[in-house]
Amino acid sequence: MASPPGKAAQNEVFDASKQAKAPSHLLRNPPLPLPAVRIALVSPAVGYGLFAARDLGPDELIFHERPLLTALFNEKFSADRALVLSQVAAYRAALAAHRTREVTAVAFPALAARFAVAPVGFEEAVQVLEGGMGMNLVGDGGGGEGRQFAGSRVTRKEYEAYTGCLKVSGSVSEADAREAVLDFFKHYAFQVPPNPNGGGSSTGSGGGGGSAMVGAASTREACIYLLGSLINHCCTPAPASSSSTSSSSSPSASCPSSLTGGGKNKDRSGQQQPGPNCSWRIGPSGLAHFVKPRHICVQARRAIREGEQLTWDYGKREKGFVCECDTCRDGLMGGLGSCNVL
Repeated sequence: MASPPGKAAQNEVFDASKQAKAPSHLLRNPPLPLPAVRIALVSPAVGYGLFAARDLGPDELIFHERPLLTALFNEKFSADRALVLSQVAAYRAALAAHRTREVTAVAFPALAARFAVAPVGFEEAVQVLEGGMGMNLVGDGGGGEGRQFAGSRVTRKEYEAYTGCLKVSGSVSEADAREAVLDFFKHYAFQVPPNPNGGGSSTGSGGGGGSAMVGAASTREACIYLLGSLINHCCTPAPASSSSTSSSSSPSASCPSSLTGGGKNKDRSGQQQPGPNCSWRIGPSGLAHFVKPRHICVQARRAIREGEQLTWDYGKREKGFVCECDTCRDGLMGGLGSCNVL
């Protein structure tokens, strides 16, 4: 965890409206160059997820990552042909580039299958899952690049069950390509704040409306990240449920919140803390001055136990979608039933 400020600074508040620049003693340090996250398969239906590789402290900055690909996006006019063509071009470029083609196909095999790219064998995939997935992590300048990634827990059986469910297209029309990539960007992309070179930032707290794409009425760049885009959704519980849990519900084995079996993070009273456990920021903002434009930094909202899945609230709803997150399964939506999250 980044070194905390001294006692005198802990109660000091930086007011950006009154101070042009935060005092140096309040600035946050980059994430520690220690293993922090690993990939595991949640289920063939959900796909991969990101899990804590060690205990993470409240407010800890977990990792800082550069984008895999960037294209134009507008939430309100998402089907605009010119914007979707930008997304298709960016994805095809990532599939064609020597440095990124293999990791792009392995990280997001469902989209690759829609582009007639068959999943690679497990022996080849595991090399990417164990090391290549951390290729875009940004270090602290002291040689810590990539060290926050702790590899993969995906087994051969899990990988083959996941990729065996994918239907590989025989041919891809331009219409098919546009539909596939637009759907992909709606689910996995984060919109870059205005004026990314001028210090603008975008953040998500993991509460309602936490998705970087929500409320984006203007056309801006949107980024896909190898690790950041694999963090799955978890609904924010209804207010009445935020301090209690369902005693009769238990997580489904097909969509675990933890790799260790226990998994449920608890507060000091021993009760589970439901809801999303992470937040994000894109670009330099506030005290996280080190975050570069278009880069994402993931932060723990609370203590996260080793083996617990990292989650945040996507903040988007879509009819006909059955949410499998812990909040919905444990009945904490305040009588709303399934949240129909996108």
